[in-house]
Amino acid sequence: MSKYILHYFGVNGRGAVPRAILTYAKVDWKNDIIQRDEWPKIKKSDLCEFEFLPVLEVDGKKYCESLAVNTYLAEKFNLMGKTPEDNYQIYNLLTTFDDFNVQFRPFRLCTDETKKPELKQKAIDRLKFFISKFEKRYVDLGKGKYFLGDKFTLADIYLVAALLGFCQTVNTYPFKEVGPNLGELIERLKQNELKEFLEKYFIK
Repeated sequence: MSKYILHYFGVNGRGAVPRAILTYAKVDWKNDIIQRDEWPKIKKSDLCEFEFLPVLEVDGKKYCESLAVNTYLAEKFNLMGKTPEDNYQIYNLLTTFDDFNVQFRPFRLCTDETKKPELKQKAIDRLKFFISKFEKRYVDLGKGKYFLGDKFTLADIYLVAALLGFCQTVNTYPFKEVGPNLGELIERLKQNELKEFLEKYFIK
């Protein structure tokens, strides 16, 4: 049986999705938390090919770049879609992570308390925009048991592990307002497939 190690900081960020996949898959894995004072040395080590985290080790072999890591794990554990069209939907969701970061990073990094409310509101507005689009997509796809019908996939993991992380950052969960059906899906996932991940590895 393969041994997995996920190296990432003690935050949700880009580490949340692979942590959720590994927890759901019930494999033997280690959640290696990198401390900030360790990072300068680790960044220049053989662990980090491109000087970024997360890095996944599988039996000593290293995998990097979060999109590649997430889809690698999803394919390994049968969490991709049934068709190329399904996989388009999955990739489409995954690539919004960087779009979110464009708006959220200024708020997270801001040290000027007079500017933070405006930056937070911009992040919230963008969050609502994306949730409304995800809601429409989910409804157009048939509003099934999962985002892609009857198959639990990486799309569902992203909606809980990544999207809820962005909601947490601005302490805003606008699903009743702009994504009621999506909110119901996320609540089901929180109580079932992703309950263990949220209890053990999602950082509150």
